Amino acid sequence: MERVFITAIGYMRDRWESAFPDAIAVPTVAEVDGSPRAETASLWLDISVLAEETRQQAIEAAVGLGTPVIVMSGVPDESEAFGAFNKGARGYCHVKAAPEQLREIAVVVENSGLWMPTNLMQRFLSLAARVIPAKAVDTVDLSSLTSREVVVAQRVAHGASNREIAEVLGISERTVKAHLTTSFEKLGVRDRVQLALKMNNIEIYSALK
Repeated sequence: MERVFITAIGYMRDRWESAFPDAIAVPTVAEVDGSPRAETASLWLDISVLAEETRQQAIEAAVGLGTPVIVMSGVPDESEAFGAFNKGARGYCHVKAAPEQLREIAVVVENSGLWMPTNLMQRFLSLAARVIPAKAVDTVDLSSLTSREVVVAQRVAHGASNREIAEVLGISERTVKAHLTTSFEKLGVRDRVQLALKMNNIEIYSALK
């Protein structure tokens, strides 16, 4: 499936091309076909080269095309990220994210999940815990998880990245990802954001589904 990068520079950056050799670049949202194309898996909007006052408008226009949108920023910022998610974006990352991370983001977003940087995840969880009351009497049923899967899930709940989890547990990042994939399926969640919310006993509302 095709990934489309919307960037005013008009060409694919090397790391984008390395992640997705078949992806294409267009200079503006208007250049993308207005009707959602079945073969378009995701839209990657580079706002790092846009004037600040036009960024939210560009995000809204891209989201309006009906394809999952990942916003790429030159200087990732909490307020900008939440603004992007509020407009309907499904992912937010650095414009110079490594190819392997871009591929990971694609897997999450293209499977109806949300993706955000680790530091933003930590702030998000902290905010969610303050403004969304947890169910006092409910507990998370982790009986379907192995002991290692529980440990990995608990660390995700505290905002740890795959690399951090791998270093602490002395395992590879590939193994961490495998544990998470299995845990997502067992607990009925789509991504690490939903997993973290579930582990923190915070209701997963339809906006995150």
